[in-house]
Amino acid sequence: MRDAWLRSTPLGLGLAGAAALWLSFPNGWISLPPLALLLPLCLALLGSSAPSAGAALRRGWLSSIVGMAAVLYWLTIPMATVGNLPMALAAVCAVLVATCLASAGGLFSLLAHALRGRGPLAQAWLLGLAWYFLEYAYALVAGFPWLPLGGALAAWPLWIQAADVTGAYLLAGLWVTVILCLRHWRRPACVGTGLLLAALLLGYGAWRLHTTPLEADPRGDDSVAVLFAEGNIDQNQKWVPVYQRRTVETYLRLTQAELARHPGENPLIVWPETALPFNFDNNGILSALVRNLARQAQSPLLTGVPGFQYDAAGNMQVFNRALLLDPSGNTAGHYDKEHLVPFGEYVPEWLNWNFLADLLQEVGVYTPGHSAAPLMHGDLRLGMLICYEAVFPWLAQARVEHGANVLVDISNDGWFGRSPAALQHLYLASLRAVEQGRWLLRGTNTGISAIIDARGRVTVRGGQFEENTLWGRVRLQQGATVYHKLGLWLPLAAGLLWLGIFWGTRRPSPSTLR
Repeated sequence: MRDAWLRSTPLGLGLAGAAALWLSFPNGWISLPPLALLLPLCLALLGSSAPSAGAALRRGWLSSIVGMAAVLYWLTIPMATVGNLPMALAAVCAVLVATCLASAGGLFSLLAHALRGRGPLAQAWLLGLAWYFLEYAYALVAGFPWLPLGGALAAWPLWIQAADVTGAYLLAGLWVTVILCLRHWRRPACVGTGLLLAALLLGYGAWRLHTTPLEADPRGDDSVAVLFAEGNIDQNQKWVPVYQRRTVETYLRLTQAELARHPGENPLIVWPETALPFNFDNNGILSALVRNLARQAQSPLLTGVPGFQYDAAGNMQVFNRALLLDPSGNTAGHYDKEHLVPFGEYVPEWLNWNFLADLLQEVGVYTPGHSAAPLMHGDLRLGMLICYEAVFPWLAQARVEHGANVLVDISNDGWFGRSPAALQHLYLASLRAVEQGRWLLRGTNTGISAIIDARGRVTVRGGQFEENTLWGRVRLQQGATVYHKLGLWLPLAAGLLWLGIFWGTRRPSPSTLR
């Protein structure tokens, strides 16, 4: 009876999964993060009830396309307003991105179809671990891991504390195992396993939050004051030369006003990604104003700039750079963005179409950097991430491996207008704080600037789309989490576990039974 009902309602299941995904992520209306777990549940039901493997793949893929396109609708905004594409074509491009990412949902449903003959407990574990592998693999291959389940759950820090042991992707797989176990509510072994695993994850989260009280204003020798300035500079104007001085004056004015409210303090000053849209080394007049600010404030100043240098062949290379000035106004170091944004900072060769060129704006194609070393001043060891580098776990891992005692993500989410993208980005970044046991500073042009503690809790948060400053304090931390120490051993262990369950629960062949 149950299987017949499932076979008769694939459309309802598909729409339910898509709606659950949309409702779990920040969407501008209402958000309930645990609803994210209903997507893998619906995909598993779609796959296990499908009449064929092809039907399972199609159903899971289509359901995921609808949900992901709804969450990622804001991709149309930069394509239309910055890339100058017609809105209809921008919408098509956004759906194409969602379609590529949604293929993971189709593969998940396909696997659920293939495993339908296994016992329910084995199915739950095999599919939960498979979810982990899919999130991990798509982050590596697709290069746009914007919709992991952890990104939704991060809005409720209690649910993501175990990421300091498992990482966000494996944690998502464990939560998928929970919901798939609870699906079999008439089977005590499945329900018991699901409830026990949920109790372990939530209990661990409650213990971690209890033993690490929230510090809105940390003090002591291992804490540092931080001043963020949000210039709210129009994305379509910032690269126009006539606006360059006005941009510098905006950041100088905002910073000086906030410093005046905190006399005697020498904070780390943080300006956002490409806050200074000119060649900092060659523009002596404007760069002198910025260096003089650091000198007068006796504060280190971190800002985004385009970096320029020639390669061995004499070709000019352009970098998306984070530049650190010391309190004397001298350059203390720089970091060049390692993981570039497709279409925003480069166009893949296989999609090098002329109509996409406007997305690159005035700078053109960037060159990726290669150093993970922190930017240093005094006790500060700044593990730099620029823009959406904060969504990649291994980049934050590398920063801490090289000695970072605080993570810093400078970004410009003004591309996405008044959409939920900035809040989605904030929660994704908070996963890196928990995984690595480091506080995270997030400085942006139009918001949302914030300080996030090592448990993924926002201690200070700014607004959006207004000239603004934000003041707070951050704690510098040492040591390594279990997740950091395990590193690549986690996927290996998970792979061995998956194979063990798979071979240990396979049906005997007819020849074996004779």
